[in-house]
Amino acid sequence: MKKVHTATTEVEAVMLQGMLEDAGIPVLLRSNLIPGYNRPVGGAWDGDLFVPDDRAAEAADLVAGYLKSVKEESPQ
Repeated sequence: MKKVHTATTEVEAVMLQGMLEDAGIPVLLRSNLIPGYNRPVGGAWDGDLFVPDDRAAEAADLVAGYLKSVKEESPQ
């Protein structure tokens, strides 16, 4: 498995996970939440998205395209 992105919010992580799964790419999402406490380690939520090594380039391209489109749509 290869990490293709670290999401800074849970919403971003779940959106990217769904997008990759819709493209047929298996995804493992690993957050930094403390099990049983539902509190992030270090005070901020983040999560890593992992995909199979042979799908990493495709997944990275999809994630980059999504993040670019979000940035372009955001008001300045």
